Amino acid sequence: MTTKLQNYRFIERGYDYTFRFYPNGTVTIFDNATNSTIRPKELSGAPLDFFAKKKIQFIKNKLIEANRSAAG
Repeated sequence: MTTKLQNYRFIERGYDYTFRFYPNGTVTIFDNATNSTIRPKELSGAPLDFFAKKKIQFIKNKLIEANRSAAG
């Protein structure tokens, strides 16, 4: 798999989070205001929606890569 580390920043409604998606599927969420990590289950509202959409996009990309590897 060639999926690389992917970083996304969410800045909205008083939140400033960095979402770091690793090639193995794990994610680290940083609260940039407090320099602390957040667990996904601690998210709610807009940050949770952002996380869910990015996670789905990440999974889709991994599946596309897997299909390309299997076909080629």
